[in-house]
Amino acid sequence: MRRANLRHIRHCHGSAEPFQSAPVLRKILRPLLVASLLAGWVAMRAQAQETTPPALGIIVSVADQRLTVVRDGGWVAKYRISTSRFGIGDSHGSYKTPLGQFRVCDKVGESLASGTVIRHRVATSEVLPVNAAGRDPIVTRVIWLEGLEEQNRNAKSRGIYIHGTTEEKWIGKPVSWGCVRMRSGDVVEMFTHIPVGTRVAIIAGKQPKLGKYVPQPPVIIASNSAVPEYAPEVAPKKPEPQPRVAANSQRLAPIAAGPGATPGDPGAAQALRGSILAAGLPGAPQKVGPLKQDSMKFQSWSAVTSREPDNSSKTAGTH
Repeated sequence: MRRANLRHIRHCHGSAEPFQSAPVLRKILRPLLVASLLAGWVAMRAQAQETTPPALGIIVSVADQRLTVVRDGGWVAKYRISTSRFGIGDSHGSYKTPLGQFRVCDKVGESLASGTVIRHRVATSEVLPVNAAGRDPIVTRVIWLEGLEEQNRNAKSRGIYIHGTTEEKWIGKPVSWGCVRMRSGDVVEMFTHIPVGTRVAIIAGKQPKLGKYVPQPPVIIASNSAVPEYAPEVAPKKPEPQPRVAANSQRLAPIAAGPGATPGDPGAAQALRGSILAAGLPGAPQKVGPLKQDSMKFQSWSAVTSREPDNSSKTAGTH
């Protein structure tokens, strides 16, 4: 049977080789297709990361001697700082402040007391007061920068930091040895909110004009179920009272008249006025009982829920 099928295939298509080689082609093409799709996905992710601006970042202006923390295009905090007294650059031994794009590659000094001396990114037991005479070490906190461009590729090996200083009286003037100096209180405040990986831009010009950052309100997702409108209960209107007439009034009339008296005898009617037997007599005062009221005070749940709904988110020497 199999040979007959092969002969039929050769007769119709000339050869059976394409059908025999199809599984081999699938084995070869399947890995290539998977690899191609994976490569395309990686490229798309890389492109998205490059085109999407970071939500949190730092801008350091050499001209203004200011540092600005930005989020989503608005400024969050502004601090006075101090860059190099030797100008801008990235050469080893130049003691200059490099320009360009950086990232925070490491942080040192969390939980240290303000004024703690840090050497080679290791905290010591020495704590200095602000403006200590004759002392100019790195203190309090260290935020280590790594250059992301050719013009600042030596920043990490040079030990370019954002750090605290004891010489706070010179903050606002370019007096450092290449790093970006801050007051101890300012660097402690910023240190908490700047994670590793945060982008830092050091520019030679002035700070860009930005509006203040305004946090967006959280987004509340409403459920699909309609909320019923609960209105105060309105008491039903009381109907007008109606006199109750006895069903057997025709049978009581001759009994009420008594022996020898006719139903129309006025004397008998006068004698029985007020008696319980006179309740059914024509022309007699009628007793009116209270109407039976509905004892339900609340609507049923089906009635409540059927109402319509209301339509009314470094090196030791560089600091």
